[in-house]
Amino acid sequence: MAWQTFGFENIKQYFGKAAADSLEHAYLFSGQEMIGKKTFAMELVEHLGAQSLSQGSTFLKIQGRTLEPDLLVLGKESVGIDEIRKLKNFLSLKPYASKYKVAIIDNAHQMSAEAANAMLKVLEEPPAHSLIILISANPQALLPTVYSRCVEIKFAPHPRDKLLKYLGKLGLSGTQTEFLADFSNGRLGLAHRLKENDSFKNIKKNLEDFNKLLKSNLNDRIKFAEKSLAGNDAPGQAIELLLYWMFYLRSDFSKKLKINRARVLRNLLETRQTLSHSQFNARLALENLLINL
Repeated sequence: MAWQTFGFENIKQYFGKAAADSLEHAYLFSGQEMIGKKTFAMELVEHLGAQSLSQGSTFLKIQGRTLEPDLLVLGKESVGIDEIRKLKNFLSLKPYASKYKVAIIDNAHQMSAEAANAMLKVLEEPPAHSLIILISANPQALLPTVYSRCVEIKFAPHPRDKLLKYLGKLGLSGTQTEFLADFSNGRLGLAHRLKENDSFKNIKKNLEDFNKLLKSNLNDRIKFAEKSLAGNDAPGQAIELLLYWMFYLRSDFSKKLKINRARVLRNLLETRQTLSHSQFNARLALENLLINL
């Protein structure tokens, strides 16, 4: 296989051999957010020859029957029981152009309890032609029985020297290259996103807000929570804000902060998961986080 994805050489070698022999029915791609897990999964799908016709505007038909695609991607939104039923039906059909029917579930740790139990039944008796890839930055949150039925593939951060060499080819200044390498902490996907969105000023503001909050009183923290949840896409914006704070605390930039970084990171992760579910009170969750910084 000729790979376009940067790095992960051991994983590439593993799948090169496995694809030539026999793949397992279910894999769990684990690793920090925006490290490249989904990008790798999508390229693996390309190598396997699976197609997603549903992403286009047309469907091929043979003898009046609409052909199902060979790839199903779930997880852009939270995955509930209806999505797993759709997945089960998808996998029951024979492949159209590939050896496999491939299902990718992004953010698999956000599956509802009902969906996770339904997913377990799929994993217990997978169709012979199925390939299921769960993607998660928090595999510990998966149902243990779901976790145990997947082969875990761990995606480690890229070494800083290799990341600097790669970023240096993107037309960034030396200062920007150094900053992205340090802030992304080995996550090429994050570095790419920040570069493409020209997010340097936005990052600076988010980190300044975080440092101010550490010194703020309770009233100011409550006001910040109220402000952060104003607007049409308030939960989404708050989730992204907390993600930047997580990246900050995992980088060397935050080493001088006089806080329990592990505890705050854990609280940030739990709050982001809460905000991703509409049935929870977003403002209460954010206020609770800020009060306990």
